[in-house]
Amino acid sequence: MAKKSSSPTPMNFIRISLGIFLVLLGILGIVPSLDESVFSLQNSYTSLEVLFGVIELVCGLFILISLFTVFSRKIKYQVSIIIFVLWSARILISKLVFGFTVNSQGIFFYPNMGTWLLVLSCELIIASCLWMNLTYYKN
Repeated sequence: MAKKSSSPTPMNFIRISLGIFLVLLGILGIVPSLDESVFSLQNSYTSLEVLFGVIELVCGLFILISLFTVFSRKIKYQVSIIIFVLWSARILISKLVFGFTVNSQGIFFYPNMGTWLLVLSCELIIASCLWMNLTYYKN
């Protein structure tokens, strides 16, 4: 059986990018004085931001550490499923629960509809990269 090459691959670049992104997003979510910009929730949900931050930090660290340590493929696959599910839950919570309000005057997106759609598309791109990571470890 041929040994896998240790040269850089597009999948490794995606993993490094995802890991760094999630670590930074987690740190920004944990430290209340820092602003997560478009990835933050409304100001009144700081405890949920901290919870998201801790989860994102742990997920990002796992992705980065798994590049340099010898976890079994099965563990990487199982944790990748958890990370994908957690990110999907984050999208649902941030976009459907806290992303807009409906009242008698209409539908109001946070912070506005254009930004809401742009951030949703970014979050879906991240979800698709997490899905690619998951399917890479499946076999």
